[in-house]
Amino acid sequence: MINVIKRKLSVKVFLITFFLLMVACCGTFSCILKIMPTSYLKTLNQNTEKESLKLIETLSAFDNVTECIEAISDFEREADVSVWLDDHNGNTVYPQNIIQDGDTVCYETYVTYDENTDDLPFLTERSSQTFTVTLNNGDNYTLIVFTDLFVVRQSTDVLISIFPYVLLMVFGLSLLCSLFYSCFITRPILQLSKISEQIAALDFSGKCDETRNDELGRLAHNLNYLSASLSHSMEELRAANMQLKTDIEKEQEIERQRIDFFAAASHELKTPLTILKGHLSGMLNNVAGYEDHSKYLMRSLTVTEKMETLIKELLYISKMDNNNTALKRQKINLAELLRKEITALSDCISEKKLLLDVNVPDKIICYLEKEEIERAVQNILVNAIRYSPKGERISVIAEETTAEISCRIENTGVKIPINSLPRLFEAFYRADISRNSNTGGTGLGLYIVRGIFERHGAKYGITNTEQGVCFWFKINKAI
Repeated sequence: MINVIKRKLSVKVFLITFFLLMVACCGTFSCILKIMPTSYLKTLNQNTEKESLKLIETLSAFDNVTECIEAISDFEREADVSVWLDDHNGNTVYPQNIIQDGDTVCYETYVTYDENTDDLPFLTERSSQTFTVTLNNGDNYTLIVFTDLFVVRQSTDVLISIFPYVLLMVFGLSLLCSLFYSCFITRPILQLSKISEQIAALDFSGKCDETRNDELGRLAHNLNYLSASLSHSMEELRAANMQLKTDIEKEQEIERQRIDFFAAASHELKTPLTILKGHLSGMLNNVAGYEDHSKYLMRSLTVTEKMETLIKELLYISKMDNNNTALKRQKINLAELLRKEITALSDCISEKKLLLDVNVPDKIICYLEKEEIERAVQNILVNAIRYSPKGERISVIAEETTAEISCRIENTGVKIPINSLPRLFEAFYRADISRNSNTGGTGLGLYIVRGIFERHGAKYGITNTEQGVCFWFKINKAI
């Protein structure tokens, strides 16, 4: 029970309210029981005095006592009091049925003697007031008015007799009032407590009732505001965490790609170095088959040139990856750049007897970093020439709209496996060994192209067509 009282606010409010109501009601009843007789007697005496003064005013108009008797009798009956009227010698002239015998006084009609005491019982249950009356003839009399206190004592006895019923009624009313009061007071507090528990559990779906205008209403408003603020902050924190997680995963992926790149680069360098070492060792040690030094020196030179090309591309990639500065865009004619790169590779095209179709406007003005775009176009054209069989066709088509430029470079007579298309832009990836043998490629050309176009915010890709393979890119004309 004690634990329930400690844990339940409603039980505490109920018990405190019930106790206070019981104490207040019982205390009030006790005060009434104590104060009522005195107040009742005071009021009774004041009313008796007021009526007695009226009687005196009436008696002062009479000439003798006989005329006063009827008025006094009416006053006794109406005011419910007893009156004695004594003359100036102390003799009682009213009521007339008083018998005086020495010091003993007997009130035959209203008084009963006590055999064991000389006091009269009614004297202890009456209060008296004495007034002086002067009749019209000048005679002075003493008027004594007795007020019966039995009614006062009787009312006190009645109050005491009904006290158990009053106590039972107070108990019931206190019980009902305490129950209602505890529910009325604690209901909004319990709601606020429930909402605060939800907020503590990071559940911000609950809302407090803000219809009240008192402190509880302001507390509900503040709690709703706090819930909304925490919910917004949690959403921002969750979004920040997701972004951080994405950034971390991206950094991990970049680091993994970097590790894979250097592992692949090391492998690519290891192979020509092994070949070069074998040639030199064979010639220096006069191994059989290596007598023709000119032949193997020429092969070693070819391997060295391939290594040089690979190293240059690795240095370019390193420079490109570490270059965090903004692009140095300048106004260029992309059509002229395409024709210039095609002219530079005309010997290679003629060597493989490739047919060339060029559909490029006279002028395509855009803002790009010239050196990087030249490198990208060169790599694409070299790839198209390198992987096209002899006698096939290479098509270069460029178009422009108001906002962007699109370009397609297609080489016929070859296809790329579907599962290899997504990986063509990876470093050192080769889709088909038979197709790539004796081509002289380093496997970094398209990787460099990807980096350049991504820096320019361009869209790009490689697709198979009916005749062969098409590389396409789209790039914005504006800065």
